[in-house]
Amino acid sequence: MEVEICRMCGGDGRVGNALGGSSATCPSCHGSGRRAEAEARFHDVTKTKASHYRPAPQAPVGPKVPVTAEGAMLAREVDASTALSRDAKARLVAEIVNHESTHGRCTKTFIKKLRKQTRPAAE
Repeated sequence: MEVEICRMCGGDGRVGNALGGSSATCPSCHGSGRRAEAEARFHDVTKTKASHYRPAPQAPVGPKVPVTAEGAMLAREVDASTALSRDAKARLVAEIVNHESTHGRCTKTFIKKLRKQTRPAAE
Protein backbone atom coordinates (compact mmCIF):
# COMPACT_ATOMS: atom_id res chain seq x y z
CA MET A 1 0.00 0.00 0.00
CA GLU A 2 1.42 3.33 -1.05
CA VAL A 3 1.35 6.12 1.53
CA GLU A 4 0.50 9.63 0.35
CA ILE A 5 2.07 12.64 2.00
CA CYS A 6 -0.01 15.16 3.90
CA ARG A 7 -1.29 18.02 1.74
CA MET A 8 -1.22 20.53 4.56
CA CYS A 9 2.36 20.19 5.83
CA GLY A 10 3.98 18.64 2.76
CA GLY A 11 5.08 15.56 4.69
CA ASP A 12 7.33 17.12 7.32
CA GLY A 13 4.64 17.08 10.08
CA ARG A 14 5.13 20.75 11.04
CA VAL A 15 3.18 23.86 10.03
CA GLY A 16 4.54 27.38 10.37
CA ASN A 17 2.62 30.60 10.83
CA ALA A 18 2.52 33.44 8.28
CA LEU A 19 5.20 35.44 10.08
CA GLY A 20 7.65 32.54 10.13
CA GLY A 21 8.33 32.89 13.83
CA SER A 22 7.05 29.56 15.08
CA SER A 23 5.85 26.21 13.88
CA ALA A 24 3.50 23.64 15.34
CA THR A 25 2.43 20.05 14.75
CA CYS A 26 0.29 19.68 11.66
CA PRO A 27 -3.40 19.48 12.62
CA SER A 28 -4.20 17.32 9.60
CA CYS A 29 -1.71 14.47 10.01
CA HIS A 30 -0.79 15.07 13.69
CA GLY A 31 2.91 15.11 12.86
CA SER A 32 3.13 11.81 10.96
CA GLY A 33 3.48 13.41 7.53
CA ARG A 34 0.98 10.97 5.98
CA ARG A 35 -2.45 11.90 4.68
CA ALA A 36 -5.24 11.33 7.18
CA GLU A 37 -7.29 9.41 4.57
CA ALA A 38 -4.48 6.84 4.28
CA GLU A 39 -5.00 5.80 7.91
CA ALA A 40 -7.60 3.31 9.07
CA ARG A 41 -11.14 4.64 8.73
CA PHE A 42 -12.78 2.31 11.25
CA HIS A 43 -12.87 3.54 14.82
CA ASP A 44 -14.78 1.38 17.28
CA VAL A 45 -16.95 3.50 19.56
CA THR A 46 -19.02 0.66 21.01
CA LYS A 47 -19.92 1.27 24.62
CA THR A 48 -19.45 -2.04 26.39
CA LYS A 49 -19.08 -0.94 30.00
CA ALA A 50 -22.06 -1.10 32.34
CA SER A 51 -21.31 2.47 33.45
CA HIS A 52 -22.25 3.72 29.96
CA TYR A 53 -25.86 2.66 30.33
CA ARG A 54 -28.48 4.86 31.92
CA PRO A 55 -29.80 3.55 35.25
CA ALA A 56 -33.42 2.44 35.47
CA PRO A 57 -35.80 5.28 36.33
CA GLN A 58 -36.75 5.41 39.99
CA ALA A 59 -40.34 5.81 41.17
CA PRO A 60 -40.92 9.23 42.70
CA VAL A 61 -40.40 9.20 46.42
CA GLY A 62 -42.86 11.13 48.56
CA PRO A 63 -46.41 11.11 49.80
CA LYS A 64 -49.10 9.76 47.50
CA VAL A 65 -51.95 11.26 49.53
CA PRO A 66 -52.35 14.77 50.95
CA VAL A 67 -50.66 15.33 54.31
CA THR A 68 -52.31 18.49 55.65
CA ALA A 69 -55.85 18.78 56.95
CA GLU A 70 -56.90 21.12 54.13
CA GLY A 71 -55.41 18.75 51.56
CA ALA A 72 -57.19 15.73 53.04
CA MET A 73 -60.49 17.63 53.07
CA LEU A 74 -60.01 18.63 49.41
CA ALA A 75 -59.12 15.07 48.46
CA ARG A 76 -62.36 13.82 50.08
CA GLU A 77 -64.35 16.45 48.15
CA VAL A 78 -62.66 15.43 44.89
CA ASP A 79 -63.34 11.76 45.60
CA ALA A 80 -67.01 12.46 46.41
CA SER A 81 -67.55 14.46 43.22
CA THR A 82 -69.91 12.80 40.75
CA ALA A 83 -68.98 15.10 37.87
CA LEU A 84 -65.40 13.80 37.54
CA SER A 85 -64.01 10.64 35.97
CA ARG A 86 -61.56 8.38 37.82
CA ASP A 87 -58.62 9.77 35.81
CA ALA A 88 -59.61 13.36 36.59
CA LYS A 89 -59.93 12.54 40.29
CA ALA A 90 -56.47 10.94 40.34
CA ARG A 91 -55.01 13.96 38.50
CA LEU A 92 -56.57 16.41 40.97
CA VAL A 93 -55.36 14.45 44.02
CA ALA A 94 -51.85 14.41 42.51
CA GLU A 95 -52.15 18.17 41.98
CA ILE A 96 -53.09 18.60 45.67
CA VAL A 97 -50.06 16.55 46.77
CA ASN A 98 -47.79 18.53 44.43
CA HIS A 99 -49.15 21.86 45.72
CA GLU A 100 -48.57 20.77 49.32
CA SER A 101 -45.00 19.74 48.55
CA THR A 102 -44.17 23.12 47.00
CA HIS A 103 -46.19 25.46 49.24
CA GLY A 104 -46.31 23.56 52.53
CA ARG A 105 -50.09 23.72 52.75
CA CYS A 106 -53.09 24.41 50.51
CA THR A 107 -53.66 28.14 49.95
CA LYS A 108 -57.13 29.68 49.81
CA THR A 109 -56.72 30.48 46.12
CA PHE A 110 -55.79 26.88 45.36
CA ILE A 111 -58.76 25.57 47.37
CA LYS A 112 -61.15 27.84 45.41
CA LYS A 113 -59.62 26.76 42.10
CA LEU A 114 -59.96 23.08 42.96
CA ARG A 115 -63.54 23.41 44.20
CA LYS A 116 -64.52 25.05 40.90
CA GLN A 117 -63.16 22.00 39.07
CA THR A 118 -65.07 19.51 41.24
CA ARG A 119 -68.49 21.12 40.77
CA PRO A 120 -70.81 19.69 38.11
CA ALA A 121 -70.99 21.73 34.92
CA ALA A 122 -73.80 24.32 34.91
CA GLU A 123 -76.36 23.56 32.23
